[in-house]
Amino acid sequence: MFEREINDLQNELESHYKDLHEHPEKGFHETRTAAFIAKELKSYGLKVKMGVGLTGVVAELDSGKPGKTLMMRADIDCLEIQEQTDVPWKSQNPGLMHGCGHDSHVTMLLGAANILSRHKEAFQGKIRFVFQPAEEGTPADAWALLKKAGYDTTVQSGSLQMLQDHVMDGVDGCLVMHVQPQIPFGNVRISKRNAASSSDWFTIDIHGKGGHGAMPHKAIDPLPVAAQIINELYMIMAREIPASQTSAFTIGVCNTPSAVWNAVCDRVHMEGTYRNFNEGVREHIAARMEEIVTSIAAAGRCTGSVQRVKYYKAVLNNETWSSRVAGYCRDFLGPDHVDYTEEPSITSEDCGCFMEKAPGVYFWFGIGTEPDQPPLHSPRFYLDPKILVGGVRMHVNNALHLLADMNAGVL
Repeated sequence: MFEREINDLQNELESHYKDLHEHPEKGFHETRTAAFIAKELKSYGLKVKMGVGLTGVVAELDSGKPGKTLMMRADIDCLEIQEQTDVPWKSQNPGLMHGCGHDSHVTMLLGAANILSRHKEAFQGKIRFVFQPAEEGTPADAWALLKKAGYDTTVQSGSLQMLQDHVMDGVDGCLVMHVQPQIPFGNVRISKRNAASSSDWFTIDIHGKGGHGAMPHKAIDPLPVAAQIINELYMIMAREIPASQTSAFTIGVCNTPSAVWNAVCDRVHMEGTYRNFNEGVREHIAARMEEIVTSIAAAGRCTGSVQRVKYYKAVLNNETWSSRVAGYCRDFLGPDHVDYTEEPSITSEDCGCFMEKAPGVYFWFGIGTEPDQPPLHSPRFYLDPKILVGGVRMHVNNALHLLADMNAGVL
């Protein structure tokens, strides 16, 4: 639908994408990005609200006819990594890179807003375009900005900050699309239910008493205590969580700061993550970690502490919605190009709280155009700008079908 008009956007889309890629901004610092987005949306004749969730942008397209409201979301922040590609539009901001495709998300949603704003006759109701800050998390220097602006500083989530500004008020359903280089271009992957897991980051510190390696009896060694703690923590998954509850637990850092080879260390530091799709399971893991760390540390004459940073909620697709979107995509792309699966995706995404407010779908849009294309979050991540029109087509197709079904009472 509107194929010729979408194809005619190719040069504009590439220009937008390259500009955004050259000027990445980290979470809650996306001021240039937000201004760029707002300028484009206003040029389509849309009313724009800035400063939503501190640096987010929202615009609403009203068909002028009564009907449901669909929210479509793109994230706008970058990663704090140094880009290692050789593209002419390489990041100009040292230590910052759009390595997760958020620049393409913005570009494709802007393209969809452009097309749909020209064709209000094609749907009933409203479309709310949401450009979300800080999907990758809250940088350390952003907490003061959030506190000063009156936002909740106990949550690590740009979407939750937007909720404080009522971004989901009046929304009947939502649609979120994310690029994936590990899926070939022209294909999509849609989870029936468990689209993205919750995510928590933890740190553990075990304090003992350092001493000479030849006289361990005069020290209190936290290292064997840490070993017992590690074993018990991993047993939570094996013996306390039902097999039906998909979960993952990983300790990725374990070290003895300032230790030397011939001494008993005085501290062991660990960091890791746990992920799942059930809030009850999530809180059970948190509570058991605290119990295990403090009790085993005390038994070993040490002290132990756990610090938890609560990141994103699980993204749970509405099964009726995911089935319908899979059907639209089969009709649009062909049945062999749609992977509609019950397999959960254990990666995380900051849009689960939107889908607690209204039913919706989060899915992967394939952008793979080369063998062994670098993955998301790689400093060598690469996206061929030629595929951007495909994302616009996908957005427009899904939006029109969803609104039609919402208004017909099918959804």
